[in-house]
Amino acid sequence: MSNRLLVAVLAAATLVAVPGPAIASHVVLPVRVDDGITVAGPPDVSAASWLLYDESTDLVLASFAPNEERAMASTTKIMTGLLVLEQASLDDMVTVSSRAAAAGEKEIDLVAGEELTMDALFKALMIHSANDAAIAIAEHISGSVAAFVALMNQRAAELGLEGTRFANPHGLDAPDHYSTAADLLALTRVAMSHPEFATAVRARGLVFPPTPDGEARSGSATNLMLGEYPGTIGVKTGFTNRALLTFVASAERDGRRIYIVLLGSEGTRAHFSDAKALFDYAFGDLGFVWSLSSGTPYEARLSRPGTSPIITAAGNRALLHVAGQGLLIGDPPAKLEDPGFEPSEDPPQVVERKPTEGPQTPMEAFFHWFRDLMNDG
Repeated sequence: MSNRLLVAVLAAATLVAVPGPAIASHVVLPVRVDDGITVAGPPDVSAASWLLYDESTDLVLASFAPNEERAMASTTKIMTGLLVLEQASLDDMVTVSSRAAAAGEKEIDLVAGEELTMDALFKALMIHSANDAAIAIAEHISGSVAAFVALMNQRAAELGLEGTRFANPHGLDAPDHYSTAADLLALTRVAMSHPEFATAVRARGLVFPPTPDGEARSGSATNLMLGEYPGTIGVKTGFTNRALLTFVASAERDGRRIYIVLLGSEGTRAHFSDAKALFDYAFGDLGFVWSLSSGTPYEARLSRPGTSPIITAAGNRALLHVAGQGLLIGDPPAKLEDPGFEPSEDPPQVVERKPTEGPQTPMEAFFHWFRDLMNDG
C-alpha cells in the first residue's frame, strides 16, 4: 500500500464517525456551493516571494512569485551544508586560513592557524550561521573559495535549480548571487534527507571548541521559532540589506511536514511573523477534509447464458481534499465488462437483480469501502 493511500486510510478511519456529506463522486476544488466545504485564502505576509508546501501530500498549498529570482542571504548556507555532507567527512580536520578568520558579519570567532573538525564547523555554519566557518569549509573542500563556488553552481545545475546562481558560500550580497523560493524548497528537501543536516538545523545552540588560548566560544540558533512555534524542526534564516529577511522554515504536526520559503520579508522579525501565519494556515485552514460515497453499490447486469454468477460492481471510495486541491486517493474501480462467454445460439436474456440496501451511515460506508479496497489489492 502506498504512503499516500495509507494516509487516506488512516485519515478516513479517524474521521469516519464525524457526520459529513454523502456523495457519489469526488469533491472538486474550487469548491462547489453544494459541497458544503469552504477553503480560506492565504494570509497576508510581507515577503516579496514565498511558497507554502506540504511534503506529506507533495502539494504546493499556496505561493506568490515562487520563481522570482531574488537575493537569498544566508539561506545560501543550505547548499554549503549539503556539500559538506556530500563532499567531505565530518571527521576531517580543517586548518583555518587568514581569509576565513577575517570574514565579516556573523562569525564564530575563528583564529587563523587553528585546527578544527569539519563537524564543529558544519554546526557553526548551520546553527550560528557563521560566515567564517563557511569560508573555512569552502577552502578545505575545494582548495579555494572560487573553486567551491563553481562546485555549488555545478550541484545546483544537477538538482535542476534553474533560477539559482551562487557567488559565495555564505550569502553576503554579491552580483549574480540569487535564488527562487521554488529552488530553495527543492534544495532544502535534498539537504533535509541527510540525518546530520536535519539534526543540526533543529538545534537551538552549540558549544564550540575554545580558542587556542582557551577562550570559550558558543553559538545560538538564528531561527527563533525553534522551541517557540510548536513542531518547528528548522531550517535556515538570513538577512542582508539587499535580500532583506529570508527564511526557509519547516514544521511537523500530526504526521504532516510543512515547508515555507520566504524571500524579502520586511519589518522587525517579519520573517518569523510571516512563517507563523503561513504555518497556522497550513495546519489549521488547510487540514484534511473527507467524504465517503454511500448508497447502493450494486447494479443489474446483462448476462448471456452460462454458469458464471451475475456480475456486480461496487463503487465506494474514500476521498481526501487538502489545501484547496481535490485529491483522489486511488482511482474509482472501472465498471466490469461482461466476462466474454462463448457465443450461444440462444438469445441473450436480461436478468433482473434487485440490489440489496447499501450502507446508510458514514461508518458503514467506510467499512464497505475498506473491504472493497482490500479485495482489490
